[in-house]
Amino acid sequence: MTELTKIQKKTARELITLGLQRECKSFKKDIEQFIGSAEWKTENPQKLYHKLYDMVTTFDKHIARRYNDLGGSRYFITVFNLFYNEILMPEDIARFDIEVQNKLTSMKESWNTNS
Repeated sequence: MTELTKIQKKTARELITLGLQRECKSFKKDIEQFIGSAEWKTENPQKLYHKLYDMVTTFDKHIARRYNDLGGSRYFITVFNLFYNEILMPEDIARFDIEVQNKLTSMKESWNTNS
């Protein structure tokens, strides 16, 4: 695994926070779309509650798996995961030095080839 310097870890933390913000924004849009749907207007309120609860619970578990208990040793793989899943974009990882950028990009290309 790639070991990040102290400065790179700071950048990674900032990018991880950015990734969390983007995921929450996307989830907010999903909730707004659900609340604006025809299903929301016509479905039984109890069923709607359960569906909304399931959406929140599923998202909460996803966020917990990805972001909870992150130590410095997990920053690189977390940033890679966000980059691979296109939550972070090439312009985001450009904040790293060229060596880290190249490592992230080559890993992503390798994983895409193997998929």
